[in-house]
Amino acid sequence: MEQNIILGLQVLILLGVGSIFLFRKFLFSYSSEKGKNLATKEDIGEITSRIEKVKLDHATQLESARAELSSQINTHGFRYEKEYQVLSELSSLLVDVRDASISLRPIMDFRDPNKTDDEIKQERLTRFYEALRALYLVREKKRPFFPEDIYKSIRSIEKESRSESIEYQYHDPADGERHLDYWEKAESNQEKITELAEVAMKKIRERVTKWEALSDGL
Repeated sequence: MEQNIILGLQVLILLGVGSIFLFRKFLFSYSSEKGKNLATKEDIGEITSRIEKVKLDHATQLESARAELSSQINTHGFRYEKEYQVLSELSSLLVDVRDASISLRPIMDFRDPNKTDDEIKQERLTRFYEALRALYLVREKKRPFFPEDIYKSIRSIEKESRSESIEYQYHDPADGERHLDYWEKAESNQEKITELAEVAMKKIRERVTKWEALSDGL
């Protein structure tokens, strides 16, 4: 019987030790798994934080790009509108100078019988110089608002038309042998002035077309 008791105690001790061992193993496994779960949650939290930061940075950059684009559109829009007004005014004045210079001594001339030659000459020169001065004022005052090549084209027209006005003012078509030269020179000057005006107008059209394409692109 004593042996049975000792055996039973041994069994209980073994069971106790086994139970303790199993409990420790379970506790360790549980703690390890718990640690893994905590680590996973921390990793997910960090990844989520980084994703949110990237989203915020992206949204900030996108908003900045939109603001910059809007600013560019407004700037280009104002610049285009201003330049368009200047070019439109220059085009009108170019036509006035061209017509006034060509009208100084037209090949087919119709004169008012109630006016003298001097009166007619003075009227035509006055009209021409008024048109030339109006073009000069806009050309110089608004020079910063249109391209240099258009500016140079306008200067060329002014130079040629001024030469025509001098020819008209100081030469007489009834001057004997120079009569034919007088009208040939008039025709030559008119062709040059018309050609130069067309070149300037073409440059203006190209400039306007360029701005329109740029505005459509924005």
